[in-house]
Amino acid sequence: HVRTYGPFAEAGGKGKGQAPQGDWIMVNDFCLSYTSEAEVKALYGERKVPCLVYYTQRRVIGAAQGKLLAPAPVLTREGFHLLCDTPPLQGSHVKLLTQVFQPLKPAETPRPGALYAIDAEFVALTGAQTEMRPDGSEQVTRGARLGLARVSVVRGEGPLAGTCCIDDYVRTVEPVHDYLTRYSGLVKGDLEVSTSRHYLTTLKNTYLKLRYMVDAGCRFVGHGLRNDFRMINIILPPEQVIDTVVLFRLQGQRMLSLRFLAAYLLNKDIQAHTHDSIEDARTALDLYVVYEQLQARGELEDKIEEMYAFGQAHGWDPAAVANAI
Repeated sequence: HVRTYGPFAEAGGKGKGQAPQGDWIMVNDFCLSYTSEAEVKALYGERKVPCLVYYTQRRVIGAAQGKLLAPAPVLTREGFHLLCDTPPLQGSHVKLLTQVFQPLKPAETPRPGALYAIDAEFVALTGAQTEMRPDGSEQVTRGARLGLARVSVVRGEGPLAGTCCIDDYVRTVEPVHDYLTRYSGLVKGDLEVSTSRHYLTTLKNTYLKLRYMVDAGCRFVGHGLRNDFRMINIILPPEQVIDTVVLFRLQGQRMLSLRFLAAYLLNKDIQAHTHDSIEDARTALDLYVVYEQLQARGELEDKIEEMYAFGQAHGWDPAAVANAI
């Protein structure tokens, strides 16, 4: 789980002020609270470990005259490609499963407007907390705490469109309560250095690569994309988000699953037994291509209405699509 700390400053960029409860602000997902400098600098063994530190010159802040400064890049171009080519944590001598991704080359350095498809998988680090109601039923008081476990990024354009460029399995630093295999495709051992046969890396390395691509202005297409990035703790500007949940949603109606959309619009059967983030990313990319084609022909609204009518008549069952063909 990633938290962000920053010094509290008065409006207008006139320098650091004193907040009632402390002189720093902690950003924990979408919760903001004041805290002290002592708390920011306090470390708790392996439970609180710095992964990224920003320094900004005071004269730069003054020159901004209250304007919002663009974020400083977290990596240089060379640093980004060095991370992309970094061997797995298991070491280059360990025989892993055949690598399913081709790292981005210097000629493919992320740039403004470049299109990528992305999907992320998560595991539960703690179980949900429940309490008993007076009527004997259980009520969830706090949901399970999730941790990033796998991120797959697929090229969305160019001669290698559809080819995976990042497929990071993220090493666990605390025990996994539930691998959520049905939804994540992950099983015990996938995230441990001693047993994993996948490309295993650290949360920091994965975060830095994604952060670089976001700051470079890349566009990302995916299904439920905002939720994935929220869990990763990265906020995307709206113009960089292409979410197939939104593209094919009829206003005021339920959101459609990736599996149903793939069956109806692509005639593909995905997620039949488990999830695979590369497959899901490619499927979202294919759906975006279909979206643009339907929009260009002026058929998008009719197709969405037709799809909702079919889903309502057949209980939103992807298998019904194949039977109807």
